[in-house]
Amino acid sequence: MEPNAQAVAAYEAALPPDADVVKKTMFGCPCAFVQRQMFFGTFGESLVARVGPVRAAALVETPGLRRFAPDGAAVWPDYVQIDPGADAVNLAALAAEARRWTLSVPPFVKPGRRGARS
Repeated sequence: MEPNAQAVAAYEAALPPDADVVKKTMFGCPCAFVQRQMFFGTFGESLVARVGPVRAAALVETPGLRRFAPDGAAVWPDYVQIDPGADAVNLAALAAEARRWTLSVPPFVKPGRRGARS
C-alpha cells in the first residue's frame, strides 16, 4: 500500500527525535524502528503505532483508531491504525508511547538460516 503524502508528513512531524530510532520502510511505507522492531509508521493514508495489546484494545474506543490488519484479515494485536484526520489523537504522544512500549519488549532476534553452519 503506497504511502500518502499527508500521512508521511504527519509521521515525520510526530516521530520521536531519539538516537535509537531507525527509519526504514515496511510494506513500501516509511516506518520507524527500535531494537529492529517497528513501533510507528505509515500505511497508505493512515498511521500505525505499536502500543501493546492492552493499550491497543483501549485505544480502539477512540474515534479514528482501529486494530491494524495490514492484509485485511490477520490483526496485529500490539498495533493501532490511525485514520487521517483523527482529531482526538496527539500523534507525537502516541509515537513516543509506541517507542517506549517497543523498547520494553525483548529485542527482535533474526532467526538463523536453515542449514547454516557454525
